[in-house]
Amino acid sequence: MKLLSSSEVKRVQQALLAWFESAQRPLPWRAERNPYSVWVSEVMLQQTQVATVIPYFERWMRTYPTVATLAQAREQDVLKLWEGLGYYSRARSLLKGAQIIAAHCGGRLPADADSLRTIPGIGRYTAGAIASIGYQKPEPILDGNVMRVLCRLCDLAGDPRKAPLNEHLWTLARQLVTKTNPSQLNESLMELGATVCTPSKPHCSDCPLRRVCRSLANDHVDQRPSPGKRTTPTERKVVVTVVFLGNQVLLQQQAASAPHWAGLWTFPFSECRSLEHPEALATRQLTDSLHLPASHLSILAQGKYTITRFRFSYVAVQALVPRATRVLTPDGYTWVTRRKLLELPMPAPHRRLAHTLLSTTLAPKRDRRPSR
Repeated sequence: MKLLSSSEVKRVQQALLAWFESAQRPLPWRAERNPYSVWVSEVMLQQTQVATVIPYFERWMRTYPTVATLAQAREQDVLKLWEGLGYYSRARSLLKGAQIIAAHCGGRLPADADSLRTIPGIGRYTAGAIASIGYQKPEPILDGNVMRVLCRLCDLAGDPRKAPLNEHLWTLARQLVTKTNPSQLNESLMELGATVCTPSKPHCSDCPLRRVCRSLANDHVDQRPSPGKRTTPTERKVVVTVVFLGNQVLLQQQAASAPHWAGLWTFPFSECRSLEHPEALATRQLTDSLHLPASHLSILAQGKYTITRFRFSYVAVQALVPRATRVLTPDGYTWVTRRKLLELPMPAPHRRLAHTLLSTTLAPKRDRRPSR
């Protein structure tokens, strides 16, 4: 695999910088481009669309405007602010990283990429982004957008996320970064991939690199990068049990070691065998796992959600624990009022159920006792 010649590098750099000057979007994290805002934005943008990230970024920066303010935050408050953005380990890494920076780096993000990579959650790409955009260091970056631009620019076949092509792309990215304007060059590559050199139906006629793009000259644009193998999502079924005791509802905080939603609050849930009736599973969970007597079981809601390679279908079953019952709260669980649900960090599917409870009268509010 060949590198770009010095003349090609110069042509690409000039074209990118001229295009970026007029074409860049007015994104909130570009207002200052300080290392902390670059760090927060890049972490939020991992596997998340720009339009989704913007309001989260703005709320975050109002709440935690500096590393110091973030380092002092409670994890539950951080998770609540992140609620709905998904991939919650990113939020926990930001908090842990801020605490380390506050304790060992004088509250300031390191300026060199190697030191940045010692901070939890900061990998090779994020370190390059912080160093180049936040500190104007000539460090390369390589995210999905940049991979696609470089594969098309140089007409490179193969999986850009795997060796040896991945390392070659890092070398190409380093070729294009200069000491003079590393921020603009790296941002222009990302912007080009996000707005022009898109995965499908790229706007080649509007591309500033169209005159030097090898895949366009070879009619290979639609074949670059080489399409990877698509994995079929694993289907799973879940029953969520919404348990009431008077005006309170039972919640469980997921353990720090949980594979999904660690530290978040959820309604009790369990995986369902394909032929098992949801109400039967809810009854079994209540009696065998939670040791709670319950009655008035009924279907509250149904829906779907996706986590990485898993696609879940869920049925939410509501149940009522009689008030006269002596209740021992299971370990790891707590009873909260329905209004309290608004204050706790919850994953999106369970947050939707919480809103259902607050906006409807489906949930039984008290025991029905026989008239005398």
